[in-house]
Order: sequence, then structure tokens, then C-alpha cells
Amino acid sequence: MILPVGVVIGTIIFMYMYFYNERRDEQEHAVIASHGLRVNDLDDMVMKFTDRIGVRDIEIEQGRTGLKSAASMIEGSLGPQNVGFPVKKDDGEARHGLLWKSLWVDIRGKKMPERVVIAAVSFAGAGETADANTASTLMMLASSMARDEPARTIRFVFLPIDQSPAQQNAWLIQRCLQENEICDGIIGIRTMKKKPELTGEDWQVVAPSSADQAWWQFLKQGANRPAGAVPSVWITHPVFSSHAWEGQRSRRLEKTIQVAGTITSWLRRAAEE
Repeated sequence: MILPVGVVIGTIIFMYMYFYNERRDEQEHAVIASHGLRVNDLDDMVMKFTDRIGVRDIEIEQGRTGLKSAASMIEGSLGPQNVGFPVKKDDGEARHGLLWKSLWVDIRGKKMPERVVIAAVSFAGAGETADANTASTLMMLASSMARDEPARTIRFVFLPIDQSPAQQNAWLIQRCLQENEICDGIIGIRTMKKKPELTGEDWQVVAPSSADQAWWQFLKQGANRPAGAVPSVWITHPVFSSHAWEGQRSRRLEKTIQVAGTITSWLRRAAEE
């Protein structure tokens, strides 16, 4: 009599856990699906960076406090209780007696999961709308694309230190890839440091090598995908400038949604088979 009772109890427990996990997955997917490219969502994220957190600078004590708060906000916003992503961290870099880690979330590739396209941004900043907009845009992209099924993995990385594109690339390659993974390209978003130039071209791009320039053309126009060394572009736009849309917050946010839509199309192209 003991064995059948044990089997029945075990079966009941198994079925309970199965349906519990199924229900939890459904809830998480429902949360993910509810997120999109919306001005209200972007406005809320930008205000959290500017009004609640403020300056995020590793060189000053107040800024280090801001960086820690920003990291917590990113992890909470994109994590299992909200969007539904498992949030990963690297081993970090020690500065000022603390260990600073990047965070990332993945949309795992269906056909080539070991091939990774990285979208990156630094969440450091002076606490202005411009630098809040860069980090918020990448958060929104991760949220809105969560239900995508790309061939390659798309990895959204949030870096704790604002460095040169070359230094950021090195951080990403060395710290944000698993042993069996290959990076097929990097798209980085930067705050625009100078006043936008009236040249008719909004995008400003750091793409120093021929492979980087070929990567940029591939993202924009669907030209041949560059081979060889990991190509990267670090891009910025007037919506990420402190000198643009002064006193026109609503227009800036609306334009940022359009910019985010363009970057979304580039990421989808980059993650194709």
C-alpha cells in the first residue's frame, strides 16, 4: 500500500509544480507583451534617472551612490518581476574600493544562440535628460523586443562607466561573452557631447575601421554583413544631446520613440540568420 500512495502523492506534486510553472511563465510573457515603445514609459524612465537618481559619476561619492541606484533600477525594471528577463552581471572592475559590474539581458537566438549581437549603453551620466535618455532608450528596446524570436542572440548591456568606444568594446568582448559565444557586432548608444551640427544628417557615428563602416552600411541598408574582426558602431543623435529641444520635452520624447524604432530595425537586421 505504501508504494502506490507514494506514487500518487508524487504525481500530485509533479502536476502542481508543472501547472504552477506554466502559469508563472504565462504571467511573465503577459507582462513582457504589455511593454512597447510608448512615450509615457520613456518619460517615466527618464524622470527616474533625472529626478530620483540624479548624477551617476564614478569619480564622486554622490555619483557612485547614483550609479548603484541606477543599477538597481535597471535590474528591477527588466527583471523577473516586471519585464521578465533574468538579469546577468559580469565580474566587474574595482574602482574607489567598490566593484562595478555591467548588467545585461538576452533575447536568445533560436537558430544560432551562440552568435551574439550586442546593444550597449553606459548608464553613467550627469543626471541630465540627455544621458537619461540613452539608458532609458536601451531599456525600452529590451522591453519592446522581448517577444522577438531572432536567429542570433541579442544582448542588451548596461555599462557602469562612461569610457571611449574602444574601451567600451574591450569591456564588452572581455566581460560580457560566455566561453562558447562569438560576438557578431556591437551597436552602442552614446550621449551627444557637442551641439548638433546642421548638416542634414542627425546620426553621428564612431566607426573608425573599414569593418566598422561596413557594419554601419549593413545596419542601415542591408549591405553585405562584414566578416572578420568584431565590427562596432557607437551612435548618437540629437535626442541624446543636452543642447537640443531645450524646453521641448514632449517633442524630444516623441522623437526618441522614432529613433528607438529605427534602432529596433537595425537590431532585427543584425540578428537575422
